[in-house]
Amino acid sequence: MKRLEFDEKNNLADVLKAIQNEPETEIEIYIFPGSEILKDSANKSVIELLAKQLDKKIVLKGEEGPKQVADETTSKKEGKEEDEHGFVEGKDVAEERVGESKFSLPKFPKLKFLKGPRWLFFLAGFIGLVIIAVILTFWLVPTATVTLTAEQKFKESELALIASAEAEEVDVDKGILPLKTLDTTIEDVLETKATGTKTVGTNAKGRVKIVNRDTKNKTFFAGTTIKTISNPILTFTLDETATISASPAGCIADCKETAVNVTAKEIGEKGNLAAGTKFQVGSVTDTTKVVAESLTNFTGGSSKKITVVSANDQKKAKEELLEKMEKKAKEELEKSNPGIVIPEGGLEPQILNEAYSKKTGEEALDFRLSLEVKFTAKIFSEEDLINLMIGSISETLPSGFEIDKEASVVESEILEKGDTDLKILGKIKASLVPIINTDEVVKNISGKDFGSTDKYLKSMNSITSFEIKLSPSVFRIFGTMPFARSRIKVELVQKE
Repeated sequence: MKRLEFDEKNNLADVLKAIQNEPETEIEIYIFPGSEILKDSANKSVIELLAKQLDKKIVLKGEEGPKQVADETTSKKEGKEEDEHGFVEGKDVAEERVGESKFSLPKFPKLKFLKGPRWLFFLAGFIGLVIIAVILTFWLVPTATVTLTAEQKFKESELALIASAEAEEVDVDKGILPLKTLDTTIEDVLETKATGTKTVGTNAKGRVKIVNRDTKNKTFFAGTTIKTISNPILTFTLDETATISASPAGCIADCKETAVNVTAKEIGEKGNLAAGTKFQVGSVTDTTKVVAESLTNFTGGSSKKITVVSANDQKKAKEELLEKMEKKAKEELEKSNPGIVIPEGGLEPQILNEAYSKKTGEEALDFRLSLEVKFTAKIFSEEDLINLMIGSISETLPSGFEIDKEASVVESEILEKGDTDLKILGKIKASLVPIINTDEVVKNISGKDFGSTDKYLKSMNSITSFEIKLSPSVFRIFGTMPFARSRIKVELVQKE
């Protein structure tokens, strides 16, 4: 047992601080005569209260002040003395003692009151109350929040796992998770812009004469093409069949001919040719034998570009809406089944209904797509996954660190699909935090001055910085941490 001694120079605060700083749990406190510490019974109560809070056993020894006990009367009253039998000289031996009873009350010591003005006693009492109030204020009022900041560390790992529909429970050694199937049906609509373009218009029309200088009859059926001889090469088709008689040999003028209507094969203004334009007819390449010539100016050819719904527009709209619906289906399944994991690629869509407001190639500035899709999900327990992943790296953690399960992130993706199971790749980004006994920290800083507290906290491994918030802030001027351990809170955060 450790012995601590205090004399008249010491006060109550010295005793309390010594108890606080003494590592021993059993302490003998000796107060020298002349000290004012134990003359006030409230001081003794405060000392015992502090010892109880610190889980320490103390023994108080010393002078507790003069005991105001009256001296017992050792001599008889002046007068005649009784003999050993109770007789009094000069009185009748049979005379009964007046006022004597068979039983007598216990004797109490007479109190000796201190002499002096009464106001001194009131002043002493008031000072004692003030001291008690100050001590209780320091004990009960101040609170401290100590925030310890540790450098953020992570450990990443990947592990191949099997999610099996035949498994009923987790097999840690084999890396097997129970697999379940859920489904949900989603309906949604997407409106989007059309980006396709198309040229539309009318075909130029006109009338040509076909001249036959050959000595053989010529017949050209409806649909036969004629092409301009000069650039640009434009193609027209005969609207009806044309038959031309043979011409005499060596005919140059007044050769056999016939007139026929033609239509440009392509739309656009470029088909509006001038009268007198020469054409090659059909497969006859020798224009000295057969040639066509426009009789009038061709007219009616026109063109313009319009916006239409393209096949690519519909494809993109479908992909975008499916992605949106898949996300919605996943959220609904996770909300109605908390604690599940749907691995990447674990949702299979089945389109039940697909409808577009505009067909491919139809003129439109925008269009709408409506889909009804049934999503089937392959799922397993998030708790099972994170426990398997943490277990796979727990033996390789750096010394003095542990995994913060809540701050760790796990992911999974499907590697291979089977009939009743999935081969998946589990991934973990484990958040590592220092192993710190917060109760031990509180024990080592309670009641200590700021200098000692600062030195202790800086000596802690893995802690990069710390912050102390004292409330009410006015108690900072005393430079001391709260004495009551219950008034100190220690938090651990990670630096991002």
